[in-house]
Amino acid sequence: MYNVYMTSIIHLRVPAKLKKAAQKIAEANGIDLSSAIRIFLTHMQIRGTIPLPYLTVNGFTEEEENQILKSMHEPTMPIDDIDAFIKSCKTA
Repeated sequence: MYNVYMTSIIHLRVPAKLKKAAQKIAEANGIDLSSAIRIFLTHMQIRGTIPLPYLTVNGFTEEEENQILKSMHEPTMPIDDIDAFIKSCKTA
């Protein structure tokens, strides 16, 4: 439990829409916005990182983007038979 004498207040200005959207997401996860922010800050303290994935300019994580780029160089299968193509997608 948090000791009220050991806390500090953070004043933060954000757009009203952002605050409202964040509150909805926090509440959908069973916490209030203050707790969500506290979790964010605690993660930074414990792990020494920002708890968000770094995204490339294309909106992917570096790993996702590398996988996409790798798959672009792999040979593709010609689509002569749509049923065979659908079956191959289900087994991939």
